Amino acid sequence: MSFDELMQHAYEIQQQATLKAFTQHGVRPATPDGLPQPAPRHNELETRRSIEGQFADIPDLFRAFAEMPDPQAFEPRKSDLNRAIEELSSGWASDDPFNDRHYSANRDLDKMIDATNHIVRWTGRAAMEFRGNFIAPFRSIVANQFIATVILRSALEAEQEIWVRARNDIDKIAHDTLVALDRMDDCGKNSWVMTFTVLSSVAAVSGAALAPFSGGASLSLTAVAAGSQVAAAGVPDDPPKVNFQGETAIAVIASMRDAIGLLRGYIDEQERKIANALNHSYQEIMQDRDSFVAKRPALADATAADVTGPLFMGYSR
Repeated sequence: MSFDELMQHAYEIQQQATLKAFTQHGVRPATPDGLPQPAPRHNELETRRSIEGQFADIPDLFRAFAEMPDPQAFEPRKSDLNRAIEELSSGWASDDPFNDRHYSANRDLDKMIDATNHIVRWTGRAAMEFRGNFIAPFRSIVANQFIATVILRSALEAEQEIWVRARNDIDKIAHDTLVALDRMDDCGKNSWVMTFTVLSSVAAVSGAALAPFSGGASLSLTAVAAGSQVAAAGVPDDPPKVNFQGETAIAVIASMRDAIGLLRGYIDEQERKIANALNHSYQEIMQDRDSFVAKRPALADATAADVTGPLFMGYSR
């Protein structure tokens, strides 16, 4: 089976369940218009309508899943973040601590360190603040921005993984339901096991230690990653398995509804993991913004009248 055919399978489930229930209740399917109508049986029409009503919601149960995000749609955003990570890879901070990736150093970042040698004769307020607010903390700020961007990219990969696994799980639910309906009349217990792989899609990983600015308290950002890319304590080795059974069409569909409800809840649970981690990191960054963004340049307050004065551009000795 294929996820692309999910709605087709949903209608097949609805049709098979309806026909199976008709048989179990001794009800004949409706005769198409234009053909001779058989003699009516007692309560047959009412029973038929009742059975059809019990399965009328099946397509809608699957429709929301058919409209889930396409995992491939995340690739352009991941590429954008990867380019940003490459730009921020300094050599002194070039390793992805969550996915065991290494990035080559961007040598353009060395130019800021070399800038010190070119402004030794520059004096004035702007010169002092440029050294203190830009050159001195440059390494730490770039390293922290590198880690923050890696955390965003890892969260995006985890989000992508949710939808990869959710698609597989809902497709498996549809397949298991069709099989259960098909073998409902066989001898023996009609039961099956569903493995919810979506529960292993998001891994909680250790916080990333960052370099605080101006000797502040150490920082740690919370991260998540795709479960397929990292082995962490937050990811179970084996996704949970749930047993389902049904000896009648109504019971089989009831089990299917239970499985769909569980899957919906498990998706929400994984989404909350990502949201909680990103919210925590956001709060940490906002509480110590100077560790991620350089301060406003003194020259930003200058005017044409005073920009060349001692408070701003100063002098060259």
